[in-house]
Amino acid sequence: MIRVVYVTDGDDNPWPQRVLERKWRLNGNDRRRWGRLRRTEALAALRVLGMHGSAACFLGLPDQKLSAMLMRGDQSALERFAAIIADWGPTDLLVPSISDTHPDHSALAVMLRLVLSESFSDPVATGQTAVWSYVVHGRSLAFFDRAETICQSDIEAATKLRAIRCHKTQLKLSRKRFLGYAVRPERLVKLGARDKTIADGLITSAFRLPHSLRVELRLSPKAMRMSEPVLFVLGRDEAGALRCMTVRIPAQSSRIEMLDSSSLDCIAEAQYCGNAFAGGLTIPVSIFSSASAIFVKLERRSWFFDEAGWVKIPPPESQPIAKPQRDEVEAGLMSIGT
Repeated sequence: MIRVVYVTDGDDNPWPQRVLERKWRLNGNDRRRWGRLRRTEALAALRVLGMHGSAACFLGLPDQKLSAMLMRGDQSALERFAAIIADWGPTDLLVPSISDTHPDHSALAVMLRLVLSESFSDPVATGQTAVWSYVVHGRSLAFFDRAETICQSDIEAATKLRAIRCHKTQLKLSRKRFLGYAVRPERLVKLGARDKTIADGLITSAFRLPHSLRVELRLSPKAMRMSEPVLFVLGRDEAGALRCMTVRIPAQSSRIEMLDSSSLDCIAEAQYCGNAFAGGLTIPVSIFSSASAIFVKLERRSWFFDEAGWVKIPPPESQPIAKPQRDEVEAGLMSIGT
């Protein structure tokens, strides 16, 4: 049996809605109507794939707001995910990758990793549940260099194409990209209980010591940058609460601004060439529990997508830097996505 969990309805997707409905100003009712339409499309696609609508669960969490929920430590969302997984008891769980460049996808991936490691006595370690991650957006080497490919037949590809065509609201402005998903092979990475840190995107390396975190960055000039780069460091404190530190990296200055931790000093060695940045940050992380993993993301958006997702850094007693290694993959029975 298969169950599919839709975390958001995709209701905050204004440009396709403006084009399809020929309406510039969108209010709350307009977005809710759009969300209902997206749900209808999702159910139609599931029917094409041979699934009944009862297999779907819609949570209706705020679209394009999962990163904000994660960073402010919204425990209620984590509790909902934990309850769903516990109720279903899946043998296989398919989740987004923390390397996905869609901010909702990568934030959901971090949330689910927190839930699995804290609420289920690490089912990956005990073998109770096999957890597989997938990427929809981006070309992360940290993911694709160790992903296994699932081959598909021509019939399977044609079925996927029919299911994708059900998502008319998605196809309106991104038709070529979405139809291309039907012919590309599926790639999955099996998550391990002791996965090591794999540097990704703008973060070239990361190493955690008992009271500090060393992060090496390399930022090339970016013509369409909408704002200054921001480094987020997220994890649990000793009391179990989620904490998020924010480090702003100015475009043309060696001054590094650290927020939400004014009593701590951030040491930076930076070199600038035009708008390019290369250097390292030594960040105090004593506010985080030494027994729990922390997650790091360098955010520099152009319009909507991130340049890269999150990087997971295990507790300091682990060895965090590793070359990507290939994992074995099997089929999954439960999927959670935005």
